[in-house]
Amino acid sequence: MKYYKVSVSKTVLAEIEEISDFIISISTPEHAIQYKNQIIGEIATLSYLGGIINYSQWKLAKRYNPQAKRYITKNKKWNIIFHIVGEYVIVDKLLPSKMIKG
Repeated sequence: MKYYKVSVSKTVLAEIEEISDFIISISTPEHAIQYKNQIIGEIATLSYLGGIINYSQWKLAKRYNPQAKRYITKNKKWNIIFHIVGEYVIVDKLLPSKMIKG
């Protein structure tokens, strides 16, 4: 199994913060931190899963990179769109699952 270094775009980092802020507005800061850590943890798994995930056939994912791959989080609420360059997994976008259509 090949391992990759994971690089997250500034856009994705900002999206994670927006999700966290939204959760704070409807729940508690502790819940927001826990949810944020779960997303970050799932992104980190791409260091070893990135190479075995197939290229995405979804048009929306390919907008971010023609060689885009898509990882669905365990809670099935988020799609992590990424691509691989050399020894790096580069996370391009975090999309709600309801936005993904063929």
